[in-house]
Amino acid sequence: MKSYVREKVVKLALAGGWRGIAVEKWAKLAVEPDSIAENPEKVFKSDSNCITAMKKFKCGVKKPSLVFKKTTNKFTGGILFDFIRGTKARRNFNLALELSARGIDTALPAAALWRRKAFGEMESILLTEYIPGSINLYDVAFGRNREIIEKFSSRKEIITQVASILAKLRKAGYWHRDSKAGNFIVYKNGDENWRARLVDLDGIKPNYLYLGKNNVRTLAKLAETLTRFRMVNFTDLYRGFFNYCRELNIYHGERRRWFGRVERMTVAMRLATAVADSYKEVRSD
Repeated sequence: MKSYVREKVVKLALAGGWRGIAVEKWAKLAVEPDSIAENPEKVFKSDSNCITAMKKFKCGVKKPSLVFKKTTNKFTGGILFDFIRGTKARRNFNLALELSARGIDTALPAAALWRRKAFGEMESILLTEYIPGSINLYDVAFGRNREIIEKFSSRKEIITQVASILAKLRKAGYWHRDSKAGNFIVYKNGDENWRARLVDLDGIKPNYLYLGKNNVRTLAKLAETLTRFRMVNFTDLYRGFFNYCRELNIYHGERRRWFGRVERMTVAMRLATAVADSYKEVRSD
């Protein structure tokens, strides 16, 4: 296995029982964890236990925009396990550093904060760098960027890079159990080419067992979330599958067998989603 060099990490001095670490270039980050969710510039996702949003933070003389994901969990068996292996924010912070060092395009971590409260309640916050002008793959599938939908070269760039990210994850010994379109963003880099990046690491797990099944599930989940939209071209999806196989040296007969397995699992996932959606409609009537 190739060696890799991670960025240097420093401890943050925080009040109120909070602990934190940051990448060295964010060592001067000024953050108040208890009020971090107040007045965000943009909210990406929010529910009773978690909020993902973007806002400006002071870091030295600058005020850059960062994405934060704050999670609050009550005491459960999973929380007990987290006491042993570390909070989700800290695990994802370290995982993002590792993946970035391995050349896998993922959200660049800035800091991880956590606090354990009474009765087993745990709070954790992961901060990552924000890329202005970025949109997720759901936005692309909805047709909210006409350039990508109408320009073959743009679609090819994006699907090739998404396939490369998933292939590199596999080669690094990981798989993504929730590789839905919303967990990838696309953006234009300095030379005006489109780039793709993985931004949600919650579903990434070590691939110790069932290697083939896990990787089929990764591809099928992404395909299932994209094939819901008429804007998505099946040829583009197959091109992504082809590039994924090529990067992993999967050819000819083996590739056809893989495609058949991915296709069957994608159909099964679509049927399960349709049944679940129908059940919700019946319950709401």
